[in-house]
Amino acid sequence: MQTTLMNKNNGIFTVSLDFELYWGIRDKKTIQEYGQNIEGVWEVVPKLLKLYHQYGIHCTWAAVGAMMTGDFRELQQYCPKNTPSYLEKDLSPYDHFIPSSQEIEDLYLYGKTLVELVQKAQHQEIGSHTFSHYYCLEDGQTKDQFEADIQAAIAVSSVYGMEVKSFIFPRHQINSSYLEILKKYGIFIYRGTEKAWYHSPAKGSEEGLIKRAFRYLDYFVKVASHHTQKTSDLHQDGFTVIRASRWLRPYSEKIKFLDRLKLRRIKQQMTYAAKNNEIFHLWFHPHDIGIHQEINFGYLEEIFQHYKKLNQKYNFQSKNMAEIAAEYEKK
Repeated sequence: MQTTLMNKNNGIFTVSLDFELYWGIRDKKTIQEYGQNIEGVWEVVPKLLKLYHQYGIHCTWAAVGAMMTGDFRELQQYCPKNTPSYLEKDLSPYDHFIPSSQEIEDLYLYGKTLVELVQKAQHQEIGSHTFSHYYCLEDGQTKDQFEADIQAAIAVSSVYGMEVKSFIFPRHQINSSYLEILKKYGIFIYRGTEKAWYHSPAKGSEEGLIKRAFRYLDYFVKVASHHTQKTSDLHQDGFTVIRASRWLRPYSEKIKFLDRLKLRRIKQQMTYAAKNNEIFHLWFHPHDIGIHQEINFGYLEEIFQHYKKLNQKYNFQSKNMAEIAAEYEKK
């Protein structure tokens, strides 16, 4: 007889997505530079749901609230009055981007129908990625502004009848002083960063060359650890913190010769988690795989096939973030 999660004799495979369309990349890339990736999301989401169903993958989709609206008019209904006062003005969508966004095709910004598609699928949780893709460690913004953003995110989620349980900080800018705001609004689960120093939360200006270099190398070979998590390490200060283990790097023509190393690294991490009854947490953005879809979905299929082998051999279980929290609350 197979063991169950309740007697702690299995590891966990969880997947989370930063679900954002153009809202998460608009301060870094133009539509001309990145529009094809965003357009591809409209194909990626139904394909992902089909693949998840095929392999029994449970996933948390952390959605940007602005993306959950249907059009510009609906977006305006939810925009907070107390908007972030970043010193780096381009980080805020409110002053220039939103007013001019009517010139951008809706498919880059409004994913209401995609959210509804995910909502109908089994074992898929919709969490929050803030309302505006809010940067919690950048200079100039305040706790009150973050709270206004969270209120907006919860308001738009409530239209879908959703209770937001899980949260992912944009760009992993985890601000510990803001956690009390999440508690205030009933959010007790969030994605943490890997324990290694080169994955520590930081604002954009503090992401130095050495830190990036170590992080890059870690995608292909074991630098510090397997970045898996013991279930005894889930509870921190009243939260369930499910640490990231690996961002799935999308296909790149320049480094395609490293693909085997990249996938081997991920499978080694998964195997370690399965053998040692720990958690392996894979994450990415749907827009990452918006282009070169055949190759990128090939990566996912190889990973999920490995998951099925581990499931059969070690009873490795797929759970979304809310399911993990619910199971381990019982202990």
